Amino acid sequence: MIQQLLFKKIRSKLPPHAILEHEIAKVLNMELAEVFIMIKNGKTLSLDMAIRLANHFGISLNHLEESAETVLPFQFIGFNYNVKNLEDYFYVVLNEFKKVDLFGSRKMVYVASEFPLFSLFQFPELAAFKLFFWGRTVYNLPEFQNQRFDLNFLSDELFDFGESAWEEYLSFSSVEIWSSNIVNDILTQIYFFWKYRVFKSRNDAILICDKVSQLLDHVEMQARIGKKFHPQRKLPKEENFELYYNDVSVSNNTILVQTDSRKLVFVSQNALNFLTTDNDIFFMQTEGWVHQLKNNSIKISLANDRLRRNFFQQMKGNIEFIKQEIRLNK
Repeated sequence: MIQQLLFKKIRSKLPPHAILEHEIAKVLNMELAEVFIMIKNGKTLSLDMAIRLANHFGISLNHLEESAETVLPFQFIGFNYNVKNLEDYFYVVLNEFKKVDLFGSRKMVYVASEFPLFSLFQFPELAAFKLFFWGRTVYNLPEFQNQRFDLNFLSDELFDFGESAWEEYLSFSSVEIWSSNIVNDILTQIYFFWKYRVFKSRNDAILICDKVSQLLDHVEMQARIGKKFHPQRKLPKEENFELYYNDVSVSNNTILVQTDSRKLVFVSQNALNFLTTDNDIFFMQTEGWVHQLKNNSIKISLANDRLRRNFFQQMKGNIEFIKQEIRLNK
């Protein structure tokens, strides 16, 4: 029974075109005929084989028999508190996106407490600032404690990973729910770095403010035309972006991903870390919360032009206020 539950769980994680027997044979390095016998209960999985399959497909063996709604399996996607592992972290994030079904429709709902991480890589300086800020203040990395912020902090390899993750994000049709406070978080961080002389110069602090403003310009354009796009690529043919405004502040980023064969939830934890699960119960409960939040929000993409302009102008006004404070504060 446990063996069949494991095979059923693996099947639920595969894209429609994949064949269960072939995928298991590749992971276990077995003959296809042997796998067919195993799936028909003619041969029992060894503990070693079960662990290899569980690790490969991100399945918790502990919870295969668990039916209680209060015990749910999650996979942890974490940053290892070492600046040298940033490349490894983004490699894992990119692979998580690429593992999602590439042959069916892909939809994403992103409830954003701050700017989506992937979108920051449109502007290398902005991505560098956020990663440096998290490394210094959230993870207390020793490499940053006696260093001032360097605009060239990102390695070429790290930026390539980040931009690839951004392009994967652009490939998803998505709904995003933003609050009016979404820009205030990063502005507080910028002013904090300026106040405590972490920036090398006043111009660097103002440059990061300008990059935030440019990011808002791009998102506003996406909302106006209803399409997510790369500035150096052709516009997609179909609308793939909806933006909603909500006054309610959310405490973390929550992402729902749905394809023809899979449903996933990602919940942010401690800045860069994510917990993810494909548990149906958790997905349905989270989807219900998101649906209620969306119903209490106002759509500002392809509609409500004046409200959309006011929404972005208010955030840009906050940016100008911080820039003025930086200019006046010695």
